[in-house]
Amino acid sequence: MVETSVFFATNRRPNDPTNPTDFTEEFVGDIDSIRFGSATVPGDTLYEQDADALGARITLRVEPEKLDPTHAGLSQLGSTASFTAIGKAMREGNSDALFFIHGYNYRFRASLARAAQLQQWLSTQARPLTVLFFAWPSLGEGVAPQTYKDERKRAEASGSAIARAVLTAADFIRATPRADRCLQRIHLISHSMGAWALRGAIQQMRTFVGDNIPPLFAEVMVLAGDEDDDALSDRRKLLPILRGSQRITVYYNLADYALKASDVAMGNPDRRGRSGPENRAALPEKVVPVNVSPAIRWEQTPGFAPWEVDETGHQYYRNNRLVRDDLVEVLKGTPTADTPGRAKRDDYWRLG
Repeated sequence: MVETSVFFATNRRPNDPTNPTDFTEEFVGDIDSIRFGSATVPGDTLYEQDADALGARITLRVEPEKLDPTHAGLSQLGSTASFTAIGKAMREGNSDALFFIHGYNYRFRASLARAAQLQQWLSTQARPLTVLFFAWPSLGEGVAPQTYKDERKRAEASGSAIARAVLTAADFIRATPRADRCLQRIHLISHSMGAWALRGAIQQMRTFVGDNIPPLFAEVMVLAGDEDDDALSDRRKLLPILRGSQRITVYYNLADYALKASDVAMGNPDRRGRSGPENRAALPEKVVPVNVSPAIRWEQTPGFAPWEVDETGHQYYRNNRLVRDDLVEVLKGTPTADTPGRAKRDDYWRLG
């Protein structure tokens, strides 16, 4: 039986402090507190299956955490155990690492299932992935105006915990002897409201390191970002991440109906995941806008399996084959101009 394992960090409260089997919709302890662990899901083609059903089949391991108030060196840290295991998985599997921040409307186990689906969806034999997933405390209570507002507050408040996870990972890598380090790369994907959580993390990191964000990520991919269209031009938003990455690929769909609701019904500024980044021609070369609207229209032609149907035009990161192939090329490090399936326009790339 094929099994897929992903690692997680979360600022959700465990249902049992000593032997958790799930995490609730409440924040754990201090707002920047984190628990680490891993989850295993049996089965292949997980991306074709329902996330809630997969969540019920997950085997969960939560790393023990025991802080020694008298001597920090005697503390048992879940982060150390998880990062050690991730490094081992990367070396043994010759895999890159992918840090994933999910979007709106997920309970904990469903979000873990989504991460496992993404690992299978984007891994290839030549370039497998080891996924570390951040599960912020989304309510998973469906779509409604007040719920949306609550979710945004939760995503933004989770920025301090995400920042702590990233800075802890950077410290762990720096403290690892050079001979023991992996040669593989680390990437980041945020989807939908995960971009709002990422903004919170970037701004929290600035309180510790200023604009000197650790250059931890090779490829950053922002998909269907529920974030302002000027976010990559404003240092109070996402601009500082440019230093922390080699390339940022921004995917947007002009017919993203979920982001249309965010844009119009919720009264937000233009959403980057629907209209693309503002003032694209002035952005640095490392920022690559990709319009996936043609790929979404292609997907809506007859002959597709039920799991591929995306009525909102918002879930293409995990079920559209053209987008999947593009993401795989980005993860490989294929130069922007050499990525197959794209056509160059004045200030963006057209997919499909």
